[in-house]
Amino acid sequence: MKKIFVFTALIFMLSLGLANAQSYSNISYSIGIPTGDLSNYISSASWRGVAFDYRKLIKPNLGFGITTGWNTFYEERPFATYTVDNRSLSGKQWRYVNSLPIFFSGDYYFKPGNDINPYVGLGVGTLYNMRATDMGVLRLEENAWSFAFQPQVGMFYSINYFAGISISAKYSYGFPAGDFDLAQSFFSLNIGYVFMGN
Repeated sequence: MKKIFVFTALIFMLSLGLANAQSYSNISYSIGIPTGDLSNYISSASWRGVAFDYRKLIKPNLGFGITTGWNTFYEERPFATYTVDNRSLSGKQWRYVNSLPIFFSGDYYFKPGNDINPYVGLGVGTLYNMRATDMGVLRLEENAWSFAFQPQVGMFYSINYFAGISISAKYSYGFPAGDFDLAQSFFSLNIGYVFMGN
């Protein structure tokens, strides 16, 4: 997890150095809501997440760049008998999922130059998921890098010419890969601070 924070911080600082005319750098607090197979494994929302976006505007209403972040999901399951790989074990379970998206993304801005600027976007790239199940002294780990996409909607509210606040909703969908026979997906609600290059 420490490596993920370092990676995110490096990308964030790099983007600040690259930010120039017509660019956005956005760091957000992210709340994750599991869906599909992920919600079958962990049903609880994640309150531990961060998202980062950088966009270079090629037109006032069109920007391309990168999206990354980190969401961790956690759930404690009660004492019960669980079956894993044709083996039945009794006890409590602690379940964890760490999810790291890396996308090349594009956004379309509806009202460039306005104080409130709504947008829609799409990211395509990869989603890394690491799933860990702890039960007593036993740990089962599964992981995969999968092809993934991420549609999003959001808006910027400009505080001044150089900064703003962002609100967005994203849906991260990773196709079956590696240890996962089913797609891994989640919604995220994000609120952040935007640095506007000039």
